[in-house]
Amino acid sequence: MLRALLEARNVVVRAPNALGDLVMATPAFARLAAHYGRDRLSLVCLPAGESLLRGNVWFREVLAYDRKGRHAGFGGSLAFARELRKRRFDLGIILPNSLGSAFQFLWGGVKRRVGYFKEGRRFLLHAGRPRDHDEQGRFVPKYTGRYFMDLLDVMGLPPAPLVPVLPLTAEEQSEAGRALAERGLVERPFVVIAPGAAFGPSKLWPAERFAAVADALAGRGLGVLFSLGPGEEETVAAVRRHMRADAATTQGLSLGVIKAVIARAALVLTNDTGPRHVAVALGRPVVCVMGPNDPRYSALPEVEKGEVVRQPVDCAPYAWPCQLKECPIDHRCMTAIDAERVLKACLKHLADAGNAGASRTA
Repeated sequence: MLRALLEARNVVVRAPNALGDLVMATPAFARLAAHYGRDRLSLVCLPAGESLLRGNVWFREVLAYDRKGRHAGFGGSLAFARELRKRRFDLGIILPNSLGSAFQFLWGGVKRRVGYFKEGRRFLLHAGRPRDHDEQGRFVPKYTGRYFMDLLDVMGLPPAPLVPVLPLTAEEQSEAGRALAERGLVERPFVVIAPGAAFGPSKLWPAERFAAVADALAGRGLGVLFSLGPGEEETVAAVRRHMRADAATTQGLSLGVIKAVIARAALVLTNDTGPRHVAVALGRPVVCVMGPNDPRYSALPEVEKGEVVRQPVDCAPYAWPCQLKECPIDHRCMTAIDAERVLKACLKHLADAGNAGASRTA
């Protein structure tokens, strides 16, 4: 079986859905491309992922699975499966843990399928592995990129570096330059602030504290640019209402252009969300305010520049964060982190970076 997996000629990868997870999967993409070659690899991902990975050197094609648009519902899923079936894939590597992602490749006629044995889907897979658990049967969290690499180990692929990277096209960089010029952010260093989080409200640091840090940075001559994704408009507006200084936003910019903007930032201040991982992949320093999420999923200290600001609290089970989307009590893991502490971290890492530095791209 392993020989058949390693000698596959037409390979499709199902990417993780979350933006941050997709970025953390890029070392696995590079590892697959090093073995199979770009001309034998295709990627299935959500439309946002297609934009984020435009210009990549790993895949001959990126197939956008638009589950909220043209591929919505059962009929849309079958239509997408027919598109996969036309391509006659002989191997599929499924990075998400969901049952649906495994069925997608089954319906798509993918001959052999590799993934984690989770959600009762082992019968749909030809190779894979269970997730790691401790002696009490609890899942052991690890860096998400390592989790994906561990799955590839099952196939016997040669080892590869665990360093996330992202591509930047010339068009994206040119459009980013124009966008920054329009916002008056070309002649001075600027900080990107991402106060949103798709995961849920438990990840959100209070708006007035983001505003206080933004005002303090603006008072030191730095530009401030708020990054917002779909549905985060009101979150950003709430921060701006608390501010005294003027600040621009990325409203109207594509994800690819936002990526190129982040590559030029002196620092990124964010909750534990996608822009953090984009910044890490581009070699930019990050200050991440983290509350209910377990840092073991996202910690890559040998690569990430910056600091994760956390406050341990007594409501978390097993001495680790709760992972809940909404706090059922008083959100103490985030409210215990004051603006002064975060500002101090920002100033430290701005000084360390010298307000400049080259980005890292694929």
